[in-house]
Amino acid sequence: MTIQQSNENGKITLSPEGWLDTASSPELCDLVDSLTEATELVLDFSQVEYMASAGLRAVVAASKKARSMNAEFSVINVVPGVFSIFRMTGIDKKLNIIEK
Repeated sequence: MTIQQSNENGKITLSPEGWLDTASSPELCDLVDSLTEATELVLDFSQVEYMASAGLRAVVAASKKARSMNAEFSVINVVPGVFSIFRMTGIDKKLNIIEK
């Protein structure tokens, strides 16, 4: 998995590509953990093809990190197959998740 990162005036966007599963989610978690400040943390899932439960945990951890930095949090451009996982778990009701 590769993760593109951008920072525009405190708005940090992380764009993972590929599968977000047990093997790749630690990379996202490590990157999120390394953040020290932001006004907004956005996960752009436009290139995430599949998400396992480990990926779901990484998203929840990212939302907690955003909260600890007093930053807004959202997951954007979520493809329908991945969005259905958020919907089945009910996380789409608790976090700002936007389907593609």
